Amino acid sequence: MMKFAGSVATACLWLLIAVLPATMSHARITAEVDRNDVALGETLRLTLRADAGEQPDELDLSSLERDFDILQRSSATSARIVGGEQSVTRTLELDLAPRREGLATIPSFIYDGRRTTPIAVKVSPEPVAADNDALVLFDAKVDRTEAYVQAQVILTVTLQQAINLDNRAVSELEIPNTYVEQLEQRSFQRRQAGRLWQVTELRYALFPQQSGSIEIPSLAFSGRELLPGRSLLGARLGRRISIQSDPISVRVKPVPASFTGDVWLPARSLSLTSRWSAEPDSLNVGDSTTRTLEMTAEGLQGSQLPPLKSIDQRDLKGLRFYPDQETVEQQEVSTGIAGYRLQSEALVATESGQWVLPAQEIPWWNTETDTMEIARLPAVTVAVTGSAPVPSDGLTPDSAIPTVNDAGGSTAANWLWPSIAALGWLVAATLAWVLWQRSDSQPKRSTSTSSHFRVGNRELIPLRLACSQNDPSAARDALLAWGKSYLGQRGGSLTLDGLALEVDASLRAEIGTLDRALYSAQAGSWQGESLFAAVRAQTDKGSNAEQPDLELYPAT
Repeated sequence: MMKFAGSVATACLWLLIAVLPATMSHARITAEVDRNDVALGETLRLTLRADAGEQPDELDLSSLERDFDILQRSSATSARIVGGEQSVTRTLELDLAPRREGLATIPSFIYDGRRTTPIAVKVSPEPVAADNDALVLFDAKVDRTEAYVQAQVILTVTLQQAINLDNRAVSELEIPNTYVEQLEQRSFQRRQAGRLWQVTELRYALFPQQSGSIEIPSLAFSGRELLPGRSLLGARLGRRISIQSDPISVRVKPVPASFTGDVWLPARSLSLTSRWSAEPDSLNVGDSTTRTLEMTAEGLQGSQLPPLKSIDQRDLKGLRFYPDQETVEQQEVSTGIAGYRLQSEALVATESGQWVLPAQEIPWWNTETDTMEIARLPAVTVAVTGSAPVPSDGLTPDSAIPTVNDAGGSTAANWLWPSIAALGWLVAATLAWVLWQRSDSQPKRSTSTSSHFRVGNRELIPLRLACSQNDPSAARDALLAWGKSYLGQRGGSLTLDGLALEVDASLRAEIGTLDRALYSAQAGSWQGESLFAAVRAQTDKGSNAEQPDLELYPAT
């Protein structure tokens, strides 16, 4: 019989694997440049990036050569795991030199029906040649000389060399009351009056933390000239070169009085978007949907973005709300830093009705137009019809609640855990049936119960198994099965909330602990012994006679 049960379990496992849905990727291919404003004779870098199996190396670049010469190319592949899924990104980097002055265009590239956005590049005339004696130039500049407190200021430190240098060094940047984020270094070539210059840009994103002014100190560069040829000791070193940049003062303005938001957000741009895994206005009782809120702000760090307002489930009786852990990140863009915050939350309909989720509004200050703007998401209506279904396999709608991943949508993981829970219940039920067959030949112990409570040891075996293995999903299913038997006709379409209303305070508290563990990231730390003890106490309380001790494996 046990061999038969094992075969059934194996068959069920393969069936579950066969029906698990594949995860759909949001394929995209992007193009970006490190600079949109260059001079004739300078170079810029174009990066083509693909994250869904595309091969940027296979793109047709012939249209690019109308306005640019391709000087050099390199490719790379990187992989990372997000929410249990592997993401592979391939990049192609091209060093380009504009062919003429004016407005040049990096065209749109097409791959498998997906296309990049075209990019405009302003090409200025060739710079005026430096003095013949100046073969090394070093300076610093900011993109703005006044800014709001906590707003981004970009500092660019530029080294230009027409000779080879060794032991190049720049002094460290320290600015009081200012957060400094170093950006990626840029390097390109520039041709002036027939001479080739190597240009290196050190860039910093500065975020002043108090109003008044910040003083960017003078920075020092030092290096040694490399002379042609070699000596017996190696490279021939020439004169030592030391140059200092001029100090820079930036006026820092306070938060304007006209700003009405709770959190000060000075940004170049800010967007707030929302998406749902299933339309919320056409749900049935027992259905679930996942709402994903995303905020992106150019010119702010991820840590500066406030938490997005979640739904207050206390005001929404009939909807259950399960928030996921937030994702807060930032990345470098052509204009500096862009912050990103994502929040996912699952909504589960437990009653029919209609609810209105309030509109979302995020006031922010546009540093480009110097005005306050408001990012808005409209109010959303959640409409639920029907009544809770009674599954034929004994599972309740609660067992189909999906987990929420950090991308905010339903993935294979949303189906995997409920499926495993179903499989665990099937195995437990099969084991219970085998044990019942074995114990059926034994003399029956005489017990008497009240007419309302007819629960014996066999009904508790699956729960004991789940609790001993600290498996909250299997424990939920076994607990609901026990509750239906315990309540009799009042069991009906039972949920954990409904069961909690029918039991004493001790078991009600354990049901609450189980419910929280099912939808938290710490589900693996749940311990089942106290739940089983509370169920045993509830069972004994409903009996008119002393019940024998439960054995996990009854004696034959």
